[in-house]
Amino acid sequence: MTKKLTTHGLSRAQLRGHVIVPLLTPFTRAGEIDEPAVARILNHIMAGGCQGIMVAGTTGEFASMSIRMRLRLMDLAVRAAGDRLLIFGGIGDTSPAHSIELGREFLRLGAHAVVGNLPSYYPLTPEMMERYFVRVAEAVGGPMYLYNIPQTTKQSIPLEVVERLSHHRLVAGIKDSEPDAARQEALARQYAGRTDFAVFCGSIAFTSKSVRAGADGCVPGAGNFAPSDLRNLMIQLFSGDAVRGDAAQQRVDSINATYQKGRTLSQVFIALKAIMEIYGLCSREVLAPLIPASDTEVSQIRLALRDAGLIP
Repeated sequence: MTKKLTTHGLSRAQLRGHVIVPLLTPFTRAGEIDEPAVARILNHIMAGGCQGIMVAGTTGEFASMSIRMRLRLMDLAVRAAGDRLLIFGGIGDTSPAHSIELGREFLRLGAHAVVGNLPSYYPLTPEMMERYFVRVAEAVGGPMYLYNIPQTTKQSIPLEVVERLSHHRLVAGIKDSEPDAARQEALARQYAGRTDFAVFCGSIAFTSKSVRAGADGCVPGAGNFAPSDLRNLMIQLFSGDAVRGDAAQQRVDSINATYQKGRTLSQVFIALKAIMEIYGLCSREVLAPLIPASDTEVSQIRLALRDAGLIP
């Protein structure tokens, strides 16, 4: 049986060049999902040419959201996107039971694949990691992508574990956000010749190196507000024109610097929400324990966007 990389059977060749935007979750001041803003953000992403979204991922503040909220967000996203986007559902949690529940429900709601990261509480051996992913994948029962993000889980999935899992009938690929250029290139090169395992770069500074080594696409937070620039990066990299590809990567690097430079991961998400408010896409509200950007911080970010030529 041929492995399905999505519920509707996209091949790896069809996934090449995809920009999967990790959907930011808009919130009201009361801490609920801002439902009209979800549709507004999705329309902006689609207008910029990006082909997919990841719902309830790290950028979406999933760790602060209840199961109920994550399911509601997926339902809203599926209804707003229709057939126009490839939809991944983040099922990260410290509880395997929660991840399995989310995965099953996401697929029932219409997600095309799920994305699972390591639980972030207990230190795990490679054997524990492998068994965890196999257990969750088989219980969910649909295409699952691995998600490596040691910045939050405090542990990296070894490449040899990825290799063994890559042959599982339900493990469709990986999103790797580890900020390690050598790992990103090695990972992409390792699967360049495989048709049954997709590789997406989540560490956007290394996208050009990753794609040139064989990766399929990227998962960029900046796609929430600058989707056309991220789509252009993929177009240029897959065109084979090295000069244009390098220029597009430099452009994306300058965009990322407007909200990432000098900030911790938590501060990055706060700054990203501020940018979304500046763009009129949603408010700057975040869920506790994060604290929304101050007016002073928003003004500083606005200046950075102007300097980058992103706003007048």
